[in-house]
Amino acid sequence: HYTVQLTYQKGKFSFTPGYDVLSGNNAVSPSGKDNRFDPLYGTPHKFWGYMDYFYAGTGSPAGGLNNAYFKIKYTSNMLSLSADFHNFSLNKDMKKSDGSVIDKQLGKEIDLQLSYNMNKFTNIELGYSVMNATGSMPFAKGQATTDAAAATYNSNGTWFYAMLKFTP
Repeated sequence: HYTVQLTYQKGKFSFTPGYDVLSGNNAVSPSGKDNRFDPLYGTPHKFWGYMDYFYAGTGSPAGGLNNAYFKIKYTSNMLSLSADFHNFSLNKDMKKSDGSVIDKQLGKEIDLQLSYNMNKFTNIELGYSVMNATGSMPFAKGQATTDAAAATYNSNGTWFYAMLKFTP
């Protein structure tokens, strides 16, 4: 597992391009050695998108994960706005049950977040995320082994949350 990222800050704005690589097993030319990386302790939300498509619930894709991302954030004393864009793909080749190799591209996710400090004790946070998955996603997540099963998979996912935080 490795991550390369660079953050540039200009005033109240920050810009962060980055790339994560989590190793996986190559199904086309297997080495006989397990190279699948699966992080512990529920860290995916922080690194691989707010929708938690990877490493939470279904575990890591057998083919690993590549995550190219770009994050923009505006921060002031009372307000914080952020937008994160993720482009997910497999790190190694994976196969369907018929032996054909699936496309490595898994999908794109956009995460938006707004945080407003009402006073020094109260904060309201809103978040919205959308995932546009490819036909490879159900195979990578182990939710399908055939094209017929993958066709029933909903490739668009959305998530919204509202949170009120009070810290006395």
